[in-house]
Amino acid sequence: MKTLTFAVLALASLNVFADTTLSASTITLKENEKVSFERAEINMEEQQGVLINTATTYYSPKVWINGRLELFFVGSTNGNQFCEERGHNQEISGSTITCGEDESAYGDFDWYNQTWGMKSTGSKNQCYPLYATIKCQ
Repeated sequence: MKTLTFAVLALASLNVFADTTLSASTITLKENEKVSFERAEINMEEQQGVLINTATTYYSPKVWINGRLELFFVGSTNGNQFCEERGHNQEISGSTITCGEDESAYGDFDWYNQTWGMKSTGSKNQCYPLYATIKCQ
C-alpha cells in the first residue's frame, strides 16, 4: 500500500487568517487504483473564512491497462473518468497536452464497458494529443 503526504499552506495574504499555517494530511492509495500520477498540485481558496480545494492538477497522469501504466488520449470521457477515479466530479479547463507518436497506442476509456483499453494512433504524421497534466474539480 502506498502512502502520500500532502502539505497545504494557507497564505498570510488571506485576510481572514492572521498567521501563516502549515498542515499535512496523509492519503493512503489503494492497491487496485486504476489511475496514477507523478505529483499533484492543490489549489486552495478562502470562502467564508474557510480554505477549500478549488481544483487539483495532476502531473504525468497515467492509467493502468493490462498491468502497465500508460499515457492516455485527451478527451472529455477520458478526462472525466480519470478525475472521477481520483474522487473528483470532473475535468475542468486548464489541463495541458503533449503529443503522442505515430503508429503507437495509448489509453482510451470505453464508457459503455467501463474499462480502460488501448487505442492505436495510426500513421497520419500529426500530433496525437495526450494529457501532460489534468486539472480536476
